[in-house]
Amino acid sequence: MRAAWLLIAGGLTALALGVGVSITLTYGLVFIGLLGGLAYALGVSGLSQRKWIALPAFVLGLVAPFVLTFGVHSVLMQRIGHVERCAVTATDEHPFAKYPSVDYVLACPSGEIELDRNWNDRLKTTEADVLTGPPLPPMFADDTRWNLLLVTSVPGAMTLLVPVARLLRKQP
Repeated sequence: MRAAWLLIAGGLTALALGVGVSITLTYGLVFIGLLGGLAYALGVSGLSQRKWIALPAFVLGLVAPFVLTFGVHSVLMQRIGHVERCAVTATDEHPFAKYPSVDYVLACPSGEIELDRNWNDRLKTTEADVLTGPPLPPMFADDTRWNLLLVTSVPGAMTLLVPVARLLRKQP
């Protein structure tokens, strides 16, 4: 039982660190959060000692790092960021890559910003609205598709699953 609690606590800590680092530095570090989510799922499964709770725990453990990394960044930028009208100064198109995209260099009032977009979502004009709000990386203003309820429901469900697992353990 102690190992289950350690896995849950360590998993949630790694998830928080991975998400925090991924939001401020690079999205590639979401892997740390993914490992934390899986450790959390193993801990919840071990705590309950019931096989059926493993599926929701593993789904939450796999989904949480991605929803929290991309969703928290979007929600925070909606709350603390400010919109700047920026002009496109350079583009680098990659239409024949495995994942077609366009890299943009934008001249904004706060300085030069580099952003990329999927090929299908490329800009139609030479200007774009960009959300900026240090220390978070900037993002296109029209990319804010996440809402606060969706983002907070994932850690809420993870938190509620722990007492449910503990109650299941007490039942014969």
